[in-house]
Amino acid sequence: MRAPRILFLLTDGARARFVERSAQTGDFVTLSEVDRRDRLEVLRTELRASAPGRSLQSGTPERHAVGRESALRQAKEAFVEEMADRAAEVCRRRDFQAVFIAAPARLVGPLRRRLTTQAKVAGALQKDLTKASDATLGRWLDHPIAVQAPGRAKREG
Repeated sequence: MRAPRILFLLTDGARARFVERSAQTGDFVTLSEVDRRDRLEVLRTELRASAPGRSLQSGTPERHAVGRESALRQAKEAFVEEMADRAAEVCRRRDFQAVFIAAPARLVGPLRRRLTTQAKVAGALQKDLTKASDATLGRWLDHPIAVQAPGRAKREG
């Protein structure tokens, strides 16, 4: 029986990699990458240039800046939703049976919610692996949920 093909989606709020396991060697191979850090930097620059909203604390005369973080968070969540849509499309076009998510903890939920309506989710890892090389991905992705490579023994533990 042939093991199901799984697409690994590695993402943070501005970068994403679509990775598969090679059928011949069992090694991880990056299919494509998306880098939108420049867009986040433009947004950060615009936010720094504008005066932040202010909030008054009721118990003291202190004021606090508010609002900048929510704009950045919304931009990051919009990015991961776009990457989830793209992952589902890659699954359809290239005959992957499921997607495995690796992302920071705060992004796993939005990714999973977006993906489950479009593709099967094989599992998730709450870790940013966008900068990890293909050769080192096995440290985190050789996991019982992730598909085992041909000829490799399952790790216990």
